[in-house]
Parts: sequence; C-alpha cells; structure tokens
Amino acid sequence: MRHSQHTDSEILHLLYEADAGISVAEICRTAHISLRTFYRWRRRYGSLTPPALLLMKELQAENRRLRALVDKLSERSHEAVGSASPPAPRLAPRPDHGFGPRVSPEQMRGASLGRFASVRGTR
Repeated sequence: MRHSQHTDSEILHLLYEADAGISVAEICRTAHISLRTFYRWRRRYGSLTPPALLLMKELQAENRRLRALVDKLSERSHEAVGSASPPAPRLAPRPDHGFGPRVSPEQMRGASLGRFASVRGTR
C-alpha cells in the first residue's frame, strides 16, 4: 500500500485549518491533494487530537507486532503437524507455462474466474 507524502501532524494541521474557516479548495490546492483525499483524511483523523493520534499509531504498531507473533506460532504448529506427514509432490510445469493439474473452465469457481466473477454471475 502506498504511503502518504504528508505526515500525520501535517494532516492534522490541514484539518485544523479547515475548521478555522479556510476553504477546503484552497487547502487542497496549497497542499497538492485532491478533495477526495482531504475528505478521506477528515473521516479518518477528524476527531483526533495529537495525543490521540500518537496513541493510535502506537496501537497500530503493537497490532502489527502481535500479528507477526501469531503468524510465527501458527507456522510452528503447522510445521510440527506437517512433519509427521510425507512431503507433498512437486507439480511439474504444464505446456501453457502454468503449474499444477489442468482444470477446465467449468470446474473453476469463485475468484478463479476473475475479479468481477460475482458481478457477472454464471454463464
């Protein structure tokens, strides 16, 4: 995911300027952002104060750390369970440069049909 070119404190400052009465169009023009970005920031950061923003960032960092720990533990448990079973056979490449068994389009379901499969329905 792409990161913002503006820091969180800059975003809060722009939001405070809008609350002070400066027009949103002028703020967007000087900060080189779109109106959509400004309103997305307002929805995300609008009610935060600087201490609350710091707390939110600390909680996000802690969540990332905890998720990494859970991933490591689940890998270890899968390795422990998987060591008792024989290794899975390697799949050879197909002539069409794909890997795995050949599957007909009728057998493919859900996301395999494409990004908008649920919108298109069945054929």
